Amino acid sequence: HLSSRQSAMNYFTRQEMEGSVRYSGKCRIGNWNENDTLDEVRLKDYIAKKEAGTLKMDKFNKRMATALQPVDLTKAASDEYVHFGDVVQLENVTSGAVVAVDVESRDPRPAENSCAVSASFHVDACARNTFTLEPYVPRTAKAAAMMPVYDDDVLHYGQKVKLVVNPAATDGSNWNVDKCFVRSFAVSQTHFAKYSRRGEVVASGNDSYECVFEILTPDPAKRLVSEGVPVMAGAPVVLLHCQSNQCLCVGTHGFANDFGTELEVCGHTATSVGNSYKMEGLATGVPGSLKERAPQDCNVFAIVGKPTVVA
Repeated sequence: HLSSRQSAMNYFTRQEMEGSVRYSGKCRIGNWNENDTLDEVRLKDYIAKKEAGTLKMDKFNKRMATALQPVDLTKAASDEYVHFGDVVQLENVTSGAVVAVDVESRDPRPAENSCAVSASFHVDACARNTFTLEPYVPRTAKAAAMMPVYDDDVLHYGQKVKLVVNPAATDGSNWNVDKCFVRSFAVSQTHFAKYSRRGEVVASGNDSYECVFEILTPDPAKRLVSEGVPVMAGAPVVLLHCQSNQCLCVGTHGFANDFGTELEVCGHTATSVGNSYKMEGLATGVPGSLKERAPQDCNVFAIVGKPTVVA
């Protein structure tokens, strides 16, 4: 008589029991019938996903097609100024990179309702790197009375605005937001840039004062006289975040994502370490608004719009 160990049927080979699948379903060794059935199930599952377009490669191609779909830069008027509603790009003058969003790289915290913002070297106008400007409207009458009023739709120096992400960037994604804004935070334990540890900059569906930026000229000595002057397309500007009082900055920290190597965008006012300019202003009695040191080129952007055709 056979022992109980010998009479027990073993459907697996030693290789399979040790975790190594050495045989396919076509080989009549080991548990070949189960392997054959498993191959059929995998094939049917692959065909079903391919027909439904839910394969990982199909999702990736759809994501790239949505984010990189070409977009035409538009202008509300045929002049050389930037208007509210124009489809524009924000180009950093130092690196030549443009500010872009990554809709699929979202913050896992549900309350944040935000995605990543970076500086891309893909400068062709597409859905992920184009924005529109929206004037900031205070929620209280007292705050509105303290802001200058302009009768036209032209962007002016000293005006507070919101940067609205192109809606085409969120089309087809599972992120349901009506409008997406560029948002920045003061440095804290819960909000900081991933690489530089400075102010975090994201694209968020939550509208708040953290989405408000002030358009300034790079030279602090000219900000007083330039307030209210229309901003020309392509002119260098500084975007000062009103909540944290830090300028939008494209740093030197590069990282790789699905779109290639891009630069980190953070909230940080980079200035020179020399104090000679400030001490000279103190000695000559220059007003405090003119003693501020100028930001470096990593804080300077150009609002790139549709080129103006001169007849």
